[in-house]
Amino acid sequence: MKRLLATGAAMMLTASAYAQMPTLTHEYAQPGGGSDVSAKNLAEVAAAGKVATIQIQGGKTLTRSIQQVAEGKTDIAAMPIVLHFLMSRGLGPYSSLGREKGAELAANLRALYPYHGIAGFFLVAYASTGIDSWDKIKGKTVFNGPPRGGALNTARSVIRLTTGLNDGKGYAGKQIAWGQANAIFLDRSVEAAVRPGTNPASWMPILAAAGKINMVSVPKARWEGKAWQKFLNAPGNAPAFFPVSELAHYGDNVNVISEDDMFRSVTAPFSDAVHKKMDERIAKALTAAFIKSIPNLHRKVPFAKGLHFGKIDDRTMAFCNAGTKLHRGSVEAWEEAGFKVDDCMKPGS
Repeated sequence: MKRLLATGAAMMLTASAYAQMPTLTHEYAQPGGGSDVSAKNLAEVAAAGKVATIQIQGGKTLTRSIQQVAEGKTDIAAMPIVLHFLMSRGLGPYSSLGREKGAELAANLRALYPYHGIAGFFLVAYASTGIDSWDKIKGKTVFNGPPRGGALNTARSVIRLTTGLNDGKGYAGKQIAWGQANAIFLDRSVEAAVRPGTNPASWMPILAAAGKINMVSVPKARWEGKAWQKFLNAPGNAPAFFPVSELAHYGDNVNVISEDDMFRSVTAPFSDAVHKKMDERIAKALTAAFIKSIPNLHRKVPFAKGLHFGKIDDRTMAFCNAGTKLHRGSVEAWEEAGFKVDDCMKPGS
């Protein structure tokens, strides 16, 4: 009888623990990318640690997703740091909010942990198109992102800084949802694409299976010029600079073009963001569970190390220029795990 009572009490405690677990929503961008991996990993470790049940949804336009977090309508969203900056100024995709409303909403956002959402922005085209340099996209139709969002803004900037061409004038930009991006490339509805990707990019084997691909680095002289360097140091951006040999895993069907065996582009620091009013204990537990999972994440996903999961310094993550802050609970989790958090990344309230 005592054993039955003890068993029954244990079952009630377990049921109570699960009943107290909050159910959270989490939105991220294209499947197979950094934000996808981050969201799925957080959902897995949050459930295993009985921190929360997280319902994840992919293929979202993050411009809208982070606004919903700021408004308290979504719990977590993948947040390109540049979008936080633009919202805080009422600029770009947030111009309709105005500066005052944009600043009010941006002030509600807090980060759990940073990472690089991509390895870089890549110009890719089938070799049969003859596009083997950035200047050759002049007059061509180019996929440059979804209809709205940070990826579109960045791709347009990358093209303009590298070629001097503007969307709708020097080339015809084609915008479509991420889920259709591979299809329009494969059926030659576009002649090239400038899109973000991890290394390796989940979409590259799909494209390369249909023909030889040219992947083109930003030319050294332009990347090192004043305009590009200003862009690389702008809020929400960080340099992408690595040996071409790190792309060799794609094989002979992907021709990586660079004048000096170094690949140059721009990367976008991200965070999984929450509302500043998220319970501090939950934010801390989510962050701690994610930090603990990073060694395993590196083993599970080949491109995870290149996205710098587990780095928190501002030099790598470029939070401070954008005014992005960590959640109080997140700061506690990082510091208790032995990491130094730069003061400019800590929230004032």
